Amino acid sequence: MSERQNLLPQNATAFERALAESLDRLPELEPGFDELRGFKFAPVQPSILPWLVVEYGLGAISQYLPDLASVIEYGLRWQRVKGTPQGVAESLTWVGYAFSTFYEAPVRRTRWHLYELELDRFRDDEDDLGTIEAVVRLSDPVRSEFYRAWNGYNVREHDWAYTRWGDGIWGDNSGVFLHAGGVKWSFGRTFDAGQHDLTEAELTALGAWIEPVEGGSIGWGPFPWNTPGLKWVSDAALSRAQIIATALLAKSCWIGVYREDGSPIGFRRARVYRPVSASFGGYYQAAGQSWVVASGAGPNLYVEAMMDFGEGEGETIQSWSVTLGGVPLGAHPAGIRWLPGAAIAGGAIVGGFDIAPALLGKTSRERFRALLKIS
Repeated sequence: MSERQNLLPQNATAFERALAESLDRLPELEPGFDELRGFKFAPVQPSILPWLVVEYGLGAISQYLPDLASVIEYGLRWQRVKGTPQGVAESLTWVGYAFSTFYEAPVRRTRWHLYELELDRFRDDEDDLGTIEAVVRLSDPVRSEFYRAWNGYNVREHDWAYTRWGDGIWGDNSGVFLHAGGVKWSFGRTFDAGQHDLTEAELTALGAWIEPVEGGSIGWGPFPWNTPGLKWVSDAALSRAQIIATALLAKSCWIGVYREDGSPIGFRRARVYRPVSASFGGYYQAAGQSWVVASGAGPNLYVEAMMDFGEGEGETIQSWSVTLGGVPLGAHPAGIRWLPGAAIAGGAIVGGFDIAPALLGKTSRERFRALLKIS
């Protein structure tokens, strides 16, 4: 404890000095001052954490962190970078996400203040999206607004003189809003079955089976011959594949998605069903190779379908397959693309591909692709 002191001049009387020293409370209060100094930076007593949260203005983020000590630790760090991309990154860590791309609208656009995020992964659950929206908007710069997030499926709006036709869609970008004034979400997953070798049973069910032949050219027989321009070639195996492919391409093509018990969730019409050939710069990807459209029917048929946002919402896909030759049941609009439930009659199932359970939702599009091989 320090000694009592006075600040009187040299000519002060003994009474004045005694009075001044008796009124000096520093020796009694100094230990408290020493304890108080820096108490917010030392191990903090839990009882004062709520008051520190209020003092630092961190109440808005307390619901996203497990305890008040974490609110203080992460919140102070976040406040220093709030309103910047780093601030957005900090806030996403609270809910277990991150972003890989921070996209700002070009300054030439009318809505130049909007920004978008490419999230680090496909959303774990659609219920997470409201939380992601909330924590990111806490980090919004005053001049900017969080508008859209995507992962796996990102089609941008068409921008005259800056965008190629094939890379944009008219006037908007992909995604859906879950509520008015909210963020737009665009997710996508790809399920690649790789190469499926068509079996004798599958081709027989489709009426396209031809017995393999060795050498020379294939002879005339009871096989489909309904496409003009198919040429005879000396390679019997190639001739056989061309004839089978011609028969298959004349049939409709649907992708069926199924629950764990094998019951159908629905059927989506294939958007790509055509013969392909391998190419280093191909725009289709399947079986670990790139492919382009072939000039004629051959042994490789590429199949791809993409579900739209919200199709099969709430259902969990456990497997999928290709159905060739199926016809929609009942009355449907011409050109219908999605048929819920067991809405296909006839045809034959080609392949059966199990996948990890995939929950369908409002914000994602699922793409299915396979290479059907005639061997």
